[in-house]
Amino acid sequence: MSNIKSLAQFRELIEIGYEIEFTLNKRRWLLEPDPNAPDFSESRELGSGDYIKKFKNINEVLNFEIDGKKLSELYSKMDDVQW
Repeated sequence: MSNIKSLAQFRELIEIGYEIEFTLNKRRWLLEPDPNAPDFSESRELGSGDYIKKFKNINEVLNFEIDGKKLSELYSKMDDVQW
């Protein structure tokens, strides 16, 4: 769709449960609700290729680090963002 304009927007997209695809450092990622979690759960998973990381809540997602930086700091560097 477009780039994510603010941390508040990024958090809201995660909270609502959107699947968010993006490229970061030439690697494609997918952040989505955990398909094995109950409905309305905050559980999410982030995957790229064979790598999948599961999170219990949205704060864990935002604090997850890629290349030494938290996702909450990287939203503005994400390219080709789709949700």
